[in-house]
Amino acid sequence: MYKLLIVEDEMNIANTLKNHLEKYNYDCNIVVDFERVLDVFQDFQPHLVIMDINLPAFDGYYWCRKIRQVSNCPIMILSARMSELDQVYGIENGADDFITKPFFMDVVLAKINGQIRRIYGEYAEDSQTRILTKGNTTLNLDTVRLSTPEHEVLLTIKELQLCSMLLEAFPNVVTRQQLLTVIWDEETFVEENTLTVNIVRLRKKLETIHSSLEISTIRGIGYQLTEKKL
Repeated sequence: MYKLLIVEDEMNIANTLKNHLEKYNYDCNIVVDFERVLDVFQDFQPHLVIMDINLPAFDGYYWCRKIRQVSNCPIMILSARMSELDQVYGIENGADDFITKPFFMDVVLAKINGQIRRIYGEYAEDSQTRILTKGNTTLNLDTVRLSTPEHEVLLTIKELQLCSMLLEAFPNVVTRQQLLTVIWDEETFVEENTLTVNIVRLRKKLETIHSSLEISTIRGIGYQLTEKKL
């Protein structure tokens, strides 16, 4: 079942969307705390976000940018403000599509179905090259999710880059310098402790999904992804 996050402060609209979309087997969650949209997103791990622009505290463009820092999940803007400038600004902030208020439910459903098929289903491009698998663990580079047959977790962009490098090098060692050079812009100074922190987070997420993989520290060199010995 695909999960949809609805970020809309007009509760009658949010509930109408939820009630209608659930009839088509979508699992919908409505945000109620508009200062914690990113926290709700990371806890719920939706496959698609419906995002209003005029929101309390921070506007929808702000939350689009925040979500884009951690995920490539499709974002559909829901707004009465849909001039050409609004659409350009939405795209620049990470939106994938637009729903104009007032809207027809059939159009909303068609747009959602189209995004789901494009990203996760029959229309997904290069699906074979965008998925990395080792042991019981799969990394989907498009959805930014790390999963096993029973569990799934959303990664941040940094965790995604680290995980993909380690999987592609498996079972070889990746040096700290290689990770730092590829993941962070050379123009930006990053303390090596930042890499350590992200490795620790990735380790915890591998444990959370009961992965057969583990990250080993090779002292003085870097990190190695290996399968656990049973």
